[in-house]
Amino acid sequence: GGFPGPTPSGMASDLRSDLLGRDRPEGQNGSGPRTSLAGQPFHRVAVVVSTATVLLVYSLVAMRDSSHMAQEETENLRGEGALMEAGESECLGFDTCPPFPLPYKGSYPSVFSHTGTFPEGFEWGLGTASYQVEGAYNEDGRGASIWDTFTGADTVGMKGSICKEAPCPVNPQMFAVGATGNVACDHYHQYKQDVALMKTMGLKHYRFSIAWPRVVPTGRIADGVNEAGLAFYDNLINELLAAGVAPTVTLYHWDLPQALLIPEEGWFGWYSVDEKGAPDYQIVPHFLDFARLCFARYGDRVKTWMTFNEAWTFILEGSNASKAPSMPRYNDRRIWPYIAGHTVLIAHAKAVELYRKEFQPTQGGRIGITNNCDWREPATKKPQDVAAAERSQIFWLGWFSDPINFGDYPVLMKRLLGKRLPSFTEEEKALLKGSFDFFGLNHYGTAWIRNSDKPGWMEVYGEEDFDGLLPAKSRWLHMAPWGLRKLLNWIHRRYGDLNVMLTEGGWNFRAPDIEAARVDVSRIAYYADYLSEMHKAIHVDGIRVTGYYAWSLLDNFEWERGYSERFGVVYNNFGFADANETTPTTGQLRMRKLSSCWLSQVWGSNAIQDPLTIEDSALVDPTNFESSACNVR
Repeated sequence: GGFPGPTPSGMASDLRSDLLGRDRPEGQNGSGPRTSLAGQPFHRVAVVVSTATVLLVYSLVAMRDSSHMAQEETENLRGEGALMEAGESECLGFDTCPPFPLPYKGSYPSVFSHTGTFPEGFEWGLGTASYQVEGAYNEDGRGASIWDTFTGADTVGMKGSICKEAPCPVNPQMFAVGATGNVACDHYHQYKQDVALMKTMGLKHYRFSIAWPRVVPTGRIADGVNEAGLAFYDNLINELLAAGVAPTVTLYHWDLPQALLIPEEGWFGWYSVDEKGAPDYQIVPHFLDFARLCFARYGDRVKTWMTFNEAWTFILEGSNASKAPSMPRYNDRRIWPYIAGHTVLIAHAKAVELYRKEFQPTQGGRIGITNNCDWREPATKKPQDVAAAERSQIFWLGWFSDPINFGDYPVLMKRLLGKRLPSFTEEEKALLKGSFDFFGLNHYGTAWIRNSDKPGWMEVYGEEDFDGLLPAKSRWLHMAPWGLRKLLNWIHRRYGDLNVMLTEGGWNFRAPDIEAARVDVSRIAYYADYLSEMHKAIHVDGIRVTGYYAWSLLDNFEWERGYSERFGVVYNNFGFADANETTPTTGQLRMRKLSSCWLSQVWGSNAIQDPLTIEDSALVDPTNFESSACNVR
């Protein structure tokens, strides 16, 4: 199940009071509600749905999935060296058992303060990614990407394509068969309308990615660049600046040119190794050429760069776990994620070195990488469960964040993975250490974890569940605003006083119709409560958080799930050409959601806003992109 969504305007105010936890005692113990949005445990939540003025009672049963995919038996994943130097305590991998992560220890807030300002200059934004919104997959010289291949798009005749005859096969890991990024949000053709929308929302920062195969169709500069693709991003950036919106650019948001991953032709993408099985970085010079092209072409106007988005996700889940490429050759998660992750880290470090040496002195921008982590809270106070939570944080965030802070992998990972984890040279360690100007972080939700004698799909020897946490429509996403505060404190304890930039966070829910999706009360509550906990991290815990980008501007192509899970603060009428809603058409209609009004108030005031200040009637004409369309109580 999932949160069914919003209410008709006649009942919304009373329901919101309940959903937002008004007049509830703070600091419920572990047996009570563990997030806001409910006045009782989340297993039973009464929700009004706007298909009619009828109160429907849903039983929200927390799904016991693992993060992003179902658990599987993986007893034999323990590799050579897993027991070597595994620590001498009763907590696997540690010399001494780690302490329970603070703040909050078995007692969690159920209500949150919706007041308070943020530091001057705090950066508010919205984000998208190229494959998720652009469409125009085979127009103006774009090459094929691994996501075109994964979804079964007809790439016959495109540069880099490995499909020789249509219909092209769909990867077995693609859940929404038939959905592709061929059209997506049609942003390639509607970008001017989308920028006008941003302007009327009062948006000041927009994060997007550059599609590598659109500007370098084969991924190799020697094969030629695509001027039409380069011009598209020139036009988009200029349109943004004219509207007063600063561009924040991600170089790699998962759409690798397929031509760089054709093993039969000697191209191995992030997985290339030498005769000894060690990463040989075949792809790195090509990524640097792509990065140099972007820095030189757009760096006079783009002042914030991110090298990669969520390496953990596209590396770990790209091995037979719901993300591209999921090629049989590289689906052994005991080996290939660590090879690919190592290569990505070197590509990141070298791109930062390139920017700092050749472009930053004259362009004056900043550069970093965005890593991701959803919080894992110990299910009990037992030392073994606390250790399982710590292992999860380290294998998730520490895998890519320790090297850029300390120059090397976490000791825990070395102990548990042994020789399966590649090693850095001393020169590489020096290159990695400090290779960021800001610490990019994507965070969405939380789960409980307890110790297990089985490694599990993440190899952290932990078993996850979501008991008592409010589920989104996405099976991996469960709401617990206090998890964000705990994660920020974990980062602060481990890495010190960093400039933390939250670059993604968002919510989706089940909605029976357009009106229900548009009046997105639960999304407003998500942002209000998460910003409340972020505010505490800044003002109570002393953590230097300098920005928050909500995900996403538009409902878009949600990877393997197709178009069924909507994260946008703007509703997108995809104009589906099929009953299964997998095939969008061009000329789409955008409709602002209620959450876009609330966020506009936050951005304009640089302060958390009371979620009850936004009227359900704020968007009587949702296609009217005038700021005045938002009625504030």
